[in-house]
Amino acid sequence: MDMKRLLIPLVPLFAFGCAGQPYPELPEDLVLGDAPQNQTVVATAAGAVEQNATALAANVSEAAQRESQLAPVSQEVHPPPPDPSDLPTADSRRLHIKLGDRRFEYYEDDRMVWSGKISAGAPEHPTPKGEFLVTAKDIDKRSGSYTNYFDWPTPMPYAIQFKGPYWIHEGYVPNDHASHGCVRLRHADARFVYSRLRVGDRIEVIQ
Repeated sequence: MDMKRLLIPLVPLFAFGCAGQPYPELPEDLVLGDAPQNQTVVATAAGAVEQNATALAANVSEAAQRESQLAPVSQEVHPPPPDPSDLPTADSRRLHIKLGDRRFEYYEDDRMVWSGKISAGAPEHPTPKGEFLVTAKDIDKRSGSYTNYFDWPTPMPYAIQFKGPYWIHEGYVPNDHASHGCVRLRHADARFVYSRLRVGDRIEVIQ
């Protein structure tokens, strides 16, 4: 089997968003490192990598497998968002999430200040629609449900909670909805929105 062809499609599963799953454990002989000859170690390691990659592909969710097949997308934001310190104090703030357009719009005092791309819940994990309030913020949040390639809780930086386990946060934004229900923003967008929204501000999620 061509290992390069097997492993490359799995790279997004290791690196991005809420889609990661635990990596299967290595066979005991590799963990102990007690193979008598280097050739045996290399051969066993190659077999273990192939076995683990195959197991990983079988264990990840349908949403994560579909995302791994999408073409890579640049995560840079051009032009960048405004400098939050340059904006005047606002009396009201609200965030609109437009699922159909895969975009967000951020308003202050009924004036749109910024907008950008999003990736929300995949069809089997839809993002809830409706009107909500910001209930919590966590700049260094880690997922309580999903793990990454290293079996660590998936990072969810600049996280803004709007309904139970659903958050708006920084994450990889492909050209499709690919999360397990959260709303992903690119880094510059997530950092900007996080700096401006406050607990109690309005969030509207529409189709």
